[in-house]
Amino acid sequence: MITIWKTPIVATVEQVLKDLKLQLYGAGLLKEIKNTGSDLMCTCPFHANGKEHNPSCGVLLQQKVTKDKTYEAGTVHCYTCGYTADLPQFVADLLGLSSPVEGFKWLVNQYNYQTEERELPDLDMYRGSTAKSSVLEESLVKQYTQNLLQSEEACRYLHKRRIANWVLEAYELGFDPEDKTVLFPVRGMDGKVIFYKGRSIAGKHFYNAKEVDKTSVVFGLWEILNGSFSWGTADQIEEVWITESEIDALSLISYGVPAVAIMGSHISEDQCKELERTPFRRFVLATDNDDAGRKGASQIKRLLIPKGFRFINLKWHTSLKDINDLVKEYGDGWKDHLTGY
Repeated sequence: MITIWKTPIVATVEQVLKDLKLQLYGAGLLKEIKNTGSDLMCTCPFHANGKEHNPSCGVLLQQKVTKDKTYEAGTVHCYTCGYTADLPQFVADLLGLSSPVEGFKWLVNQYNYQTEERELPDLDMYRGSTAKSSVLEESLVKQYTQNLLQSEEACRYLHKRRIANWVLEAYELGFDPEDKTVLFPVRGMDGKVIFYKGRSIAGKHFYNAKEVDKTSVVFGLWEILNGSFSWGTADQIEEVWITESEIDALSLISYGVPAVAIMGSHISEDQCKELERTPFRRFVLATDNDDAGRKGASQIKRLLIPKGFRFINLKWHTSLKDINDLVKEYGDGWKDHLTGY
């Protein structure tokens, strides 16, 4: 993920250049792209008809700060012809767009889409081609986790939401310091991280990567099947709480309650199949305390009761919106404001 014009773009610089190369395949531009560690070196598309033999065009992988100026990730400079541009200008020049603004719009439309379905900042990050077949490198997961544990700001944000330290580590939550985004790893049934579900701790925009199918997996399901928790092993769990968001699930887990998140108000057929593969057959429906949450709870029951699942509904004795709000407001007494039936 990079920041362009103060906006998170859910892609790496290398991914952007490779996508541009594919889009311009017929023209033979950006024929060679080399990662040097701090920069990318590519064949310059603006001199020698884009056919130079050795890459002479440098592209910053990350933001660079000098005494005189700050250069955004994606800033381009050709050491042969002198061409210099930020990433939106570079995109516009390559694709024949009318202005850098159009280049910026291309980046946003290519890698982000905005949604205002929920109030919380929401950012999905993904690496790969399909949610089922591609996984993040383990070294990247570990690096994001180290970033989180070393960030007082990120840990403070999560502590305010009543998520315990042991949960941060057990679930390998991460942090992207450049964009101030807390990252929640979503794992497949093999335990490998497929994508990150993230939340900005600074902004109020909503972003999702286009390619991510959040409905293909259930957040936290692998962990409660395979983790070591105070409630024991998976076969000792009597009931699991189903929530909408990963924050809700993790705040429950911090209080010793087994929980998962469907990452939305409605469950998908793929998520139903994931639940069918587990030994769990009794669930507490802890979707949000609003019309969408209640409709979602009804849909979950409609799909899973015929398959042998049993559910406990919740009556809320408060106007608070979701489980995390409840836990933040009442702490250890949060259950006193719910009645199961």
